[in-house]
Amino acid sequence: MAILEPLSVECTSHSEEQTWRLGARLGALLPRHAVIAIQGELGAGKTSLARGIGEGWGAEQVLRSPTFTIIQAHRRPSDNAVLYHVDLYRVTSEEELHNLGLEEILDAEEGVVVIEWPERAASLIPPEAIYVKITPLSETKRHLVFSTQDTRTWQVLLEFRKRTFGF
Repeated sequence: MAILEPLSVECTSHSEEQTWRLGARLGALLPRHAVIAIQGELGAGKTSLARGIGEGWGAEQVLRSPTFTIIQAHRRPSDNAVLYHVDLYRVTSEEELHNLGLEEILDAEEGVVVIEWPERAASLIPPEAIYVKITPLSETKRHLVFSTQDTRTWQVLLEFRKRTFGF
């Protein structure tokens, strides 16, 4: 693992299960109002990472790909907080984004939002978001870069790095 550039951490996952575990470690650290924007091509492992985030965060149900429903809400029983899992793969216009209510979800103070295909809503993603770029290296191996533009959010990534990699 190495620091790629300021406010980013990179690592390699060797399996779908390991990608899931990375997500679980991150999910356990997310504060309210966190936004996670997961980028990568089809089959890169975005949903595996999202499932892990949901598990670590404490979602009552396992996150499933919301490709057809676009947005799924998941509750955390301990405090009734909501994690919104958003898949923008099928969204083709700003009008669709507006009709989905994505702006309201991103503004919700109590919610956590995990977005797959965030580039389709780039203008709506807040600067304090955590971006995760997943690049396939082989059939099972993935390169992941976790980054942010926000120094406060960087503290979450530093804690993620410490708890995951020991430093």
